[in-house]
Amino acid sequence: MKTMLYIYNTEKRKLLQKKLRDFTFVSIAYFLEKSDTLPELDELLEEEGFDYFVIDISNLIKDGVYYKVFIERYLWKLCDSIENLHFCLREEYLQLFLEWFPYFFEDEEIEMVGRTDSSEKENTQVFDNKIILPMTLYAYRKSETIKSICETGKMIPFASLIEYYEGIILRYDMDYIKKWINDKKVEYIDISSVIKTIKVRNDLLFPFEVLLYRISLVKKIKFCIEKNLIQLVEELLPFTFSEEIDMDDYIEEVEKSEGSKFIPDIEKIGNIADAINQTLKGHDDFKKDFKQNLLKYSFLNNIGERKIFSIILCGESGVGKTEFGKIVSEKLYPKEPLIKINFGNYSNEGVLNSLIGSPLGYVGSEEGGELINKIETSKAKVILIDEFEKATPAVYNFFYELLEDGIFTDRHGIQHNLDSYIIIFTSNMTQLQYQKYIPDSLKSRFDMIYYFVDLPEKEKLEFIQNTAQTLITKLENQFGKRVSYEVIQLELEGLVGNRNLRDIKRKIENIVFHEFFKE
Repeated sequence: MKTMLYIYNTEKRKLLQKKLRDFTFVSIAYFLEKSDTLPELDELLEEEGFDYFVIDISNLIKDGVYYKVFIERYLWKLCDSIENLHFCLREEYLQLFLEWFPYFFEDEEIEMVGRTDSSEKENTQVFDNKIILPMTLYAYRKSETIKSICETGKMIPFASLIEYYEGIILRYDMDYIKKWINDKKVEYIDISSVIKTIKVRNDLLFPFEVLLYRISLVKKIKFCIEKNLIQLVEELLPFTFSEEIDMDDYIEEVEKSEGSKFIPDIEKIGNIADAINQTLKGHDDFKKDFKQNLLKYSFLNNIGERKIFSIILCGESGVGKTEFGKIVSEKLYPKEPLIKINFGNYSNEGVLNSLIGSPLGYVGSEEGGELINKIETSKAKVILIDEFEKATPAVYNFFYELLEDGIFTDRHGIQHNLDSYIIIFTSNMTQLQYQKYIPDSLKSRFDMIYYFVDLPEKEKLEFIQNTAQTLITKLENQFGKRVSYEVIQLELEGLVGNRNLRDIKRKIENIVFHEFFKE
């Protein structure tokens, strides 16, 4: 495929995205942040497969912060290594580009967007283009929105990360920035002041863009800005941010959702634990310990001493392990979908990729992993991990670090903070198998380790009665036909010899429906 240079302006940018809707749009800053030497670029392109890319070189040409010979060699290396590749450039920098590199593109390889096809029309629809490390920009109008977040320590101004401006260079210490963002639990960075500065100091634009990418690799930060500066950002950084969100509305929604989560209040947490325990059948010793540990964790988490509350439940199938995870999620976050990962659905190869995504360049890397996708679509902070015995050593190591730090890094280099999450692991392992296969380093990270056993006969009879009566009532309400419990009572009580509650429930259904169909 012939590599093209597409020339666009602010008005024609969306038209260019529409024209090349199957391509990934990214700034050259993305590549230079990862590899600012030719050997490093060789290594990057070798390790991560890139294809169907459009690279915007506008800010690189405008600022000219690199030697021209280096820039030319860098661009040639990209052309040679990426099979389907185009470049794009803002119209006002075309003349400068042609002065620097008069022989890089032939005349027929340079196209002015919107002038070659008069049938194309602009529109503002959302396109299918993929963006590397898509960043969202949060725009605010109300000063009280910013004030409330700053008071919690979750927001900092961009200027606090910069040591000083030196000519065309932003002086900063990346190790310091990483530590600051992670230790201080920073979620938002306000870039309003630096955008205002760049409006006067255009020479700072390109190093600022590179730093944005570096910060986004450290953690999934929310960049925010004054609403009246949005248009300026679109002009300066047209392919850096993928969407804009109204921050005032977003914060209101977050505050509403967070209002329901438990806080270190003994009575409230005790009531939640009691509601969970009353729903779970049997396992009385576990219930007492669970309530005590939930209370303890709530206070440890509040003072920053414990990030995640982790429980591993072993035992035969159908004794209530998975049911407990579902109950906890439902009682704490009743309107949110359960975050459930079942290792029985994974093959032994690529388990970690399935969990947290494949590295960039691999098939399916843009889809993310199951864990990442589910925590991003559910506000529930309870994760149920089923069939943990089928995990691999790589997965054991992953959870060892996650339970220790409360943070994990995906295959794109983005950090995800699971502070205040409850993770419940279930397994059909026996006690002997648990001791043999689970590494000691991981065992020491679990807050509760329990082996669930078969329910006592009395509690099983209670389960059978309640389940049958509930089903009979629902059938009567829906279809107007009532099944007599007394007629099928002896047959139902005969199920008490079964060990698996799921099997018992199905057999209860069979008995009730057999009598229902007679009616």
